[in-house]
Amino acid sequence: MSPPPRLRGIVHQHQLQLLHGEVVFMPQERVDAVYLVERGGVVVFAPSGNQILTALGPLRIIGLRDMLAGGRWQGIGLAHGPTVLRVFETSPIMRVINAAPDGHQRLLRELSA
Repeated sequence: MSPPPRLRGIVHQHQLQLLHGEVVFMPQERVDAVYLVERGGVVVFAPSGNQILTALGPLRIIGLRDMLAGGRWQGIGLAHGPTVLRVFETSPIMRVINAAPDGHQRLLRELSA
């Protein structure tokens, strides 16, 4: 089954394979991609590195909230164990969001705040 034309740019993605402890993102870096955890996990630390904010395993999406809430990563993301992430570039996602009705855009931004 083929995706609808407006979503075709979003489903073009690739995999990122990481070793335990590799950095996925750092605070205040621009969110250029969101990730689906396929294997392993990502631990997200507070910007100070002193507190774990969340740990995400397989089938969890990382980055949508950061993308919608200003487009900058809010924490430090490290691979936990051998990790495989499916990478979705943010620019096609943002094109779809920006083409959505104003009410939908407001709802997404409120949910991400």
